[in-house]
Amino acid sequence: MALTSGTKLGPYEIVAPLGAGGMGEVYRATDSKLGRDVALKVLPAGMAHDPERLARFRREAKTLAQLDHPNIVTIHSVEESDGVHFLTMQLVEGQSLDRLIPQGGLPIERIVEIGGALADALAAAHEKGIVHRDLKPANVMVGAAESVKMLDFGLAKETRATDPADATLTSAAHTAPGIVMGTPAYMSPEQLQGRALDHRTDLFSLGILLHEMATGQRPFRGPSSAELASSILRDTPALVTDVRSDLPSDLARIIRRCLEKDPRHRVQTARDVANEFRDLRRAAHATPLEPVPLPSVTTPDSGAAPSIAVLPFANMSTDKEQEYFSDGLAEEIINLLVQAAELKVIARTSSFAFRGREEDVRKIAQTLNVTHILEGSVRRAGNRIRVAAQLIAATDGSHLWSERYDRELSDIFAVQDEISAAITGALRVKLSGGTAPQRYIPKLAAYEAYLKARYLEAKVTPESLELARRYYEQASELDPAFGLAHVGLGYYWSTLTHFGRCPAHKAVPAARAAIQRALQIDPSLPDAHAFLGYLAAIYDMDWAAAERHFDFPMAKQAGFAIIRPMYSGFQFLRGNVEQAIKLAQRAIEEDPLDVWSRMNLHAYLQAAGRDSDALEQLKKVLELDENQVVALVSMAMIHADKGDLPQALVIARRAYAIGPWLPDTIGVLAALLRRNGDDAESRSLAQALGSDEALGDARAHALFHLLCGELDLGADWIEKAIEQRDASTMFYLRFVVCKGLRASHRWPKIAKMVNMPVGAQAQASTLLR
Repeated sequence: MALTSGTKLGPYEIVAPLGAGGMGEVYRATDSKLGRDVALKVLPAGMAHDPERLARFRREAKTLAQLDHPNIVTIHSVEESDGVHFLTMQLVEGQSLDRLIPQGGLPIERIVEIGGALADALAAAHEKGIVHRDLKPANVMVGAAESVKMLDFGLAKETRATDPADATLTSAAHTAPGIVMGTPAYMSPEQLQGRALDHRTDLFSLGILLHEMATGQRPFRGPSSAELASSILRDTPALVTDVRSDLPSDLARIIRRCLEKDPRHRVQTARDVANEFRDLRRAAHATPLEPVPLPSVTTPDSGAAPSIAVLPFANMSTDKEQEYFSDGLAEEIINLLVQAAELKVIARTSSFAFRGREEDVRKIAQTLNVTHILEGSVRRAGNRIRVAAQLIAATDGSHLWSERYDRELSDIFAVQDEISAAITGALRVKLSGGTAPQRYIPKLAAYEAYLKARYLEAKVTPESLELARRYYEQASELDPAFGLAHVGLGYYWSTLTHFGRCPAHKAVPAARAAIQRALQIDPSLPDAHAFLGYLAAIYDMDWAAAERHFDFPMAKQAGFAIIRPMYSGFQFLRGNVEQAIKLAQRAIEEDPLDVWSRMNLHAYLQAAGRDSDALEQLKKVLELDENQVVALVSMAMIHADKGDLPQALVIARRAYAIGPWLPDTIGVLAALLRRNGDDAESRSLAQALGSDEALGDARAHALFHLLCGELDLGADWIEKAIEQRDASTMFYLRFVVCKGLRASHRWPKIAKMVNMPVGAQAQASTLLR
């Protein structure tokens, strides 16, 4: 019997069903103890008395518990409450791969990313002696930032699918010879024949899945299970390059080797496949790794004001996982140098873009438009470190200063200070001579946990953010007086709202609590004051409070990357559009390879009515990152406003293909399809937006109706999004998509809801129409 919303199993309260099968029913639930949402896999009551099924259920839990991999769903616990047996698992949000593969296949970049992630996951499982046996698109979830999760290890379901090719065959026994388990369309020949299986059966299933991602079609087909099985045993599918000429031949070779019918002739390990995809990824990114030509970049001259880029320090340790430590050293030096008011310091994003590239430092300096480069290396062995650093002049590549430090690990803070002092000393004639404020020296173990958190958060994936949270918590436990660890937790919570992973009404109180704890420890932390300014602006829309916090000394230069762009965003939201433009232009000077600085500038230019200039900034964003989905969404809306519906539709389709996890891509594409007369496809897409209770859907519904010219419906959804404190909506209000809304009778109420100053309201309702 299915569980209903509100049912409690111990500390877990059922929220909604997620899916069901022969071996289990899956629900979304809230863990009241830890205050988080989880997935519960519940064994149906009728099966709990079947020893074999109960044993199989427990085996799945034990199997999953052995696997700790970012691309495999995480199990938390196995529990029983009032006779109901269930396991708690990581809640994986997103869409299953079978819903994402379009007719004609996925873009090559997504095939490589998803295929590589699945191969890595299988390699981790196989290395522990675990075989999946039922790999198929329905058992792969793709979430925000293209995170990939493999589901359902060892779980066999009854035959319930409407298509016999999609039904999973079950048996009472394990994997003994003669037993058939799995999904026919994705079975290996040996699996269909009931022969003994090993890890190579998963590689055949992976080959089918890859073929489907590449072409949009399965390689083996048949109107019945028998004919499908015959096709798998007999037919040799065409190479994917015969179907799509844009695919690399290496991908076709990998898929062909996975689909060898004899396991002895098949590629032998998932690790081999993962390595192949790693090579494909390198090849795919070869061109973007070339220096990106930037507008108005000139070679710095000797009379220019001093400026510097700190390159990521090379990790020379035998343990390659120590990269977080070498990155942390470089970033700490950046943060120290920022305190020299007359020195322009390039931000981490642009400086770290040159990691691992054999580039002449003079060419790097020209690309970043700086007069000096700092590069170095770190070698760590036990409790000893060796740091080498050199300051290089961009004009001729000469070394102005170099030093090697052989120290105890506990001296790392002194090394940071000495390197920074040496740099400012070498350039002192150009500096103001101000002294840096005293900083807290945390316990070494806490500092290492903090560096790991910063390293992980820079990856901006759901998995990396969750790991970052754990390391921030660990840092604060190891050193309760380490205020920046609590600021890091605040950053984690605010980032979840930024990427639509948690509603603001849940995340913001948690962020504020962490920040207030940091200020209790150290009231002078500029990072903490900057975050309170950010929350006052984006959540409370309290401009006076935001200004007070941002005016705290050094707050506008705080170390977390979101702060400086958010200060310009604060000025934008309160109506100071020209000031926001100037701040964004300065941010681009400090971080020329960062896409978000240019995204912000494009937003402010739209708000100033300079749509053509905004479009040019979006083009530059896509030169830096051709898959920047938010840029594509905005570009599609600008083209639609200009009346170029065909081009808008092409761009919207590309945005959806890259980021179907972002509701905006669905809303925009559905609207443009409807305007183009493709009503059936439009309705199908719009249904995927769900209800207004789903995070991000209110904004996406608003975009859909506004682009369709349905102003009152669009306004209704805009108001819901504002009530949810959706930050992106406050930006969209100033964009071309809201031109009609700004001229309508609904605008005064909406402007008041976002506390838009009177002057900004007048500007929005005249200049921006």
